[in-house]
Amino acid sequence: MQYLLAVIYGIVFGIANIIPGVSGGTMLVVFGCYDKVCGALTLNLKEIKKNIVFLVFFGIGFVTGLLGFAIVIKWLFGNFPIETYMFFMGLIAGSIPLIIRNATAKDKFRPICAIPFVLSLGLVVWLAMLEQSGTVNSAANAEGIAAFGLFLFAGFVAAVAMIIPGVSGSFIMVLLGTYETVIASIHIHSLNFEVIIPTAIGVLAGLVLGARLITFLLKKFRLMVFSAILGLVVGSLYAIFPSGFGLNSDTMIGGAALIAGFAIAYIVGKHTKVEET
Repeated sequence: MQYLLAVIYGIVFGIANIIPGVSGGTMLVVFGCYDKVCGALTLNLKEIKKNIVFLVFFGIGFVTGLLGFAIVIKWLFGNFPIETYMFFMGLIAGSIPLIIRNATAKDKFRPICAIPFVLSLGLVVWLAMLEQSGTVNSAANAEGIAAFGLFLFAGFVAAVAMIIPGVSGSFIMVLLGTYETVIASIHIHSLNFEVIIPTAIGVLAGLVLGARLITFLLKKFRLMVFSAILGLVVGSLYAIFPSGFGLNSDTMIGGAALIAGFAIAYIVGKHTKVEET
């Protein structure tokens, strides 16, 4: 059963990372496997050996979710955008109690924690407003070394963002103007390795270095880091709020999806053991 759950967690992580505005790191927090994955990404051999079986099945799920469900996600957002976004909003909101438990495992919130919370919340809202206003760059006209460097940089930044709860890696790609090109390049019938290779290199480097940075910060400034994470998570609710929300049947169904998502995340979080980093 635990191996099946590892695959499911990996699938959800993979799916989350191809949806702009949805944080893969938040999904790891939701399912209580954030520490395991980050421990592996820092190349900590002790952690890898300890969780090797989980990581193998998680990896299988991640690849399946990233590649196999790209078409499904595109269909869901094409046909049920409000319902789909509201379901993920429920998952994100339901993860907040677990984040608070993680933050206060060793200490209680202090007034100074409001600073990283407000700054990170404001950052996510600002990025969302930039995306909504169309203030994004385009990778369509980039060629040669410039294109390689752009996709390498975008992959690196997106990967660092990917493992931070509340921040969407694909959302960063949208802001850098590479998202549509990268998604199109990983379609099973039209692989574009001129895009895939530099992006993959950037992602691998970003995951390893980003995980090391987050692990270091959690050890030194746990309460402040989780305060910032909490701000990012709350801000992401604004970032993925559906534009078609209103008095209509889609919103009513979306409301049910939101409640379902919240219940899933809350129940899983309630039964997740908090590890003191």
